[in-house]
Amino acid sequence: MKKHPAPQLGTNGDVIGQRVLAFLLDGLIVGLLWGVIIGLGTVLGDIGFLVLSLVGFVGILVYGFLLEGLYGYTPGKYVLGLVVVKSDGSNCTVGSSILRNLLWLIDSLPAFNLVGIVLILFTDDNQRVGDFVADTVVVKQR
Repeated sequence: MKKHPAPQLGTNGDVIGQRVLAFLLDGLIVGLLWGVIIGLGTVLGDIGFLVLSLVGFVGILVYGFLLEGLYGYTPGKYVLGLVVVKSDGSNCTVGSSILRNLLWLIDSLPAFNLVGIVLILFTDDNQRVGDFVADTVVVKQR
């Protein structure tokens, strides 16, 4: 994986559609991984299922929190040419990534990410709650 691609600052308003597609792609990847974990867990019995579920949960945290913090993107964002950076253009940190992703819980309210979508569409820097608090933006990669 390429570490922190150079951002094209000022493109955050141009990537709204790509952000949605990246979210869906990442959701598909996570869903497939969970499908494999559940399938293997049912074969291994209760203890195997519990262990695999814990491993899967940690994997999901790594997927979102660490990938954005270490590289600036998830696989979905990378495929669509997006990178998460601090508002000043510096690299997203693991702490900022954890904060922005934990606050997705608020962005997802009341359903279908409605709060996040409305904020992305109607704020100057196209930021959702997690982006505001973590001082991040999603822009195109150079």
